[in-house]
Amino acid sequence: MTSKQLNFDLVIVIGYFRSALPLLSVVRYLSPWLRIGLYFQPLNPQMEAKTGDAQKMFERLCIRAGGVSCAPGSQVKCRLMLVQQYPYTDGFMASILSNIEAKEIFGVLSLASMGIDVHDAFIKQFGVNHLIVPDKALANFLIDARNASLRYQDMEMTEVGLPFQNHPVFEGFAVDWVIAAPTLFSFHTEADKQSFLRNVLKLIEQIAESDVIAYKHHNGNQKDYFTPRLHVKIANLISWAPAAETLLEYFMLLPLPRRILSHIDKVLTAILHARVKRRAVAMNQLTPMADMSLEAFLPGIRKGVIGGLSNTIWGCLYFDKHYYNCVDESNRCGRSELLNKSSDNLLDLNLKYFGVPFCKGDLTTDVKNFSIAQIKERAIDLVEFIELRFNQVKT
Repeated sequence: MTSKQLNFDLVIVIGYFRSALPLLSVVRYLSPWLRIGLYFQPLNPQMEAKTGDAQKMFERLCIRAGGVSCAPGSQVKCRLMLVQQYPYTDGFMASILSNIEAKEIFGVLSLASMGIDVHDAFIKQFGVNHLIVPDKALANFLIDARNASLRYQDMEMTEVGLPFQNHPVFEGFAVDWVIAAPTLFSFHTEADKQSFLRNVLKLIEQIAESDVIAYKHHNGNQKDYFTPRLHVKIANLISWAPAAETLLEYFMLLPLPRRILSHIDKVLTAILHARVKRRAVAMNQLTPMADMSLEAFLPGIRKGVIGGLSNTIWGCLYFDKHYYNCVDESNRCGRSELLNKSSDNLLDLNLKYFGVPFCKGDLTTDVKNFSIAQIKERAIDLVEFIELRFNQVKT
């Protein structure tokens, strides 16, 4: 017996929540007059263990906003299908292609994954015929730098920025500052972590006590890759002593075995990390949505974001928010001792386009990038673009 065919105006295919928040805006603001179907690719076991709860929360948010979750194998017809840029499994992709009949298929590019083979594969796999991108100049920069121009040849590309100013999804969030814990790509050594944390502390000293500072963990990871649990426990035992940091720094100068020095180094990082978190409020105490991407919260940040080397810099520049980069890149060179992969063709490449200088722990640093901020002035956002597309079809 064949299943009943479902009819939608719009179908959205989503691989992973982190870069999919703009699609939540689409569902929330267009579901009152468009029938919207949703297909979520199941996470692999590793990603499920890491961020499965956040992924499920995002799926619930989309459904509460008015989307209809479609079971794999459902027979569907739609006017337009949006596919989030993401690596899809062969099985999931085959299910989509064999069960969904769409008149048009648009690809929704992430901020900075274009030009990477595994992330670009979806264009050919799904037969995408139009691309939607936050920043067209950045997309072209990355495509050229990664020698991927051929696969994007003759593809129409529409620039839409981010929708969260005019079509917010977390409008109840409001703080003065956010400390955004960065990816490990920001650090090559344990000393780099400590330098970052000390610069954050310098900025905190210049912030009024009455200001609300939120601390956002990286990817929902409570330790932020800063502090292994063992070293946190040791730090908690000794951090009450006023000279604890000085004593640990002294031990680091002694000719001790390398293994012992490594543990001392990590305890020192844990103490500095704890000092930062004592001044700030954990973001998950301010909103149950804290594991969602920071970009969706940026319109509610009044004074600025404190962080490291991060793609969030682009979002801050787009929304005209101050970003304080606490990573001194002059100390970040050579092979990373903390990661087994290079960031040369990933984050480092992105930062050549939108990176901001090291703030040197100075709150008066003021960095602007008007080419990014002006995207709002020249482009409609994703919600408006989809709405216009359907209005054109009706007329």
